[in-house]
Amino acid sequence: MFNKVPAPFSGTIDEILIEGGDGTIVSKGQALFKVTPDEKFVEVDPKQIKKQRQATTIEFLSAVM
Repeated sequence: MFNKVPAPFSGTIDEILIEGGDGTIVSKGQALFKVTPDEKFVEVDPKQIKKQRQATTIEFLSAVM
């Protein structure tokens, strides 16, 4: 059986982690591939995002009022 394998990001498959060929049984959640993301992940502080959203909202409200 063939199934689509969705990914939360685009990338390049570097290595296949399962051994065997057709008919290999895999478990739910088992890693199948080693993938290198196409884009670098940048971790942002949630507090900083909240502060930026509040500033944008205040700016929009000032423009409307």
